[in-house]
Amino acid sequence: MPGVIVAFEGLPGCGKSSIAKEVAGEFENCVIMPEVSETAASKGFEVADRASIGTEAWFLTQYYTRDVEAGRLKAEGKLVIEDRNYASSLAFGYANFVTSSNASFFMHFPSYIVNKAVGTLVRPDAYVFFRIPVDVSVERQGSRDELTEELRTGSVSVLRECERFYRAFFAVLEPEVPLYEVDATRSKDAVLEEVRDILNKILKGT
Repeated sequence: MPGVIVAFEGLPGCGKSSIAKEVAGEFENCVIMPEVSETAASKGFEVADRASIGTEAWFLTQYYTRDVEAGRLKAEGKLVIEDRNYASSLAFGYANFVTSSNASFFMHFPSYIVNKAVGTLVRPDAYVFFRIPVDVSVERQGSRDELTEELRTGSVSVLRECERFYRAFFAVLEPEVPLYEVDATRSKDAVLEEVRDILNKILKGT
């Protein structure tokens, strides 16, 4: 049976990482590709709304490298859950440009377009977007004791621009990839149940 790649996307605090860890143990041959920002923070990079142009460029490179590995695992028949992919890198790059004139977006957006055009982009078979309002994102990040300061995105304007870019990304840039939206303001159990159903539906379609 062929494998599939499913990208979990959403604003910080939407619960996608914890849900990914929960469902990974319930599906056979499931692999999680961890969020790149966690690796960046562990290396001392400032991320989210404090990322420099160099950091943003490093992010995009890491997403492409990770997606190549995801493609390899898919070929082996794995269910690959990506905790964010290049959609998030582009969203934060766009938001940082709009809010602080960080020009990194104009380096890696053309790279994304070129790779997509020539077929070297490893795209997911589906997106699961965990939808929460911006104010909920800020509130949840503030209540997470395990979240280091480097990983917090406290700027409401950045989060709003990220949300706007996500919408454009799914509707305009990758409308051919199925999108499943989940209301992540509900209880964890309710979200988990819906995500299980979505993954089963995706797997049955392969």
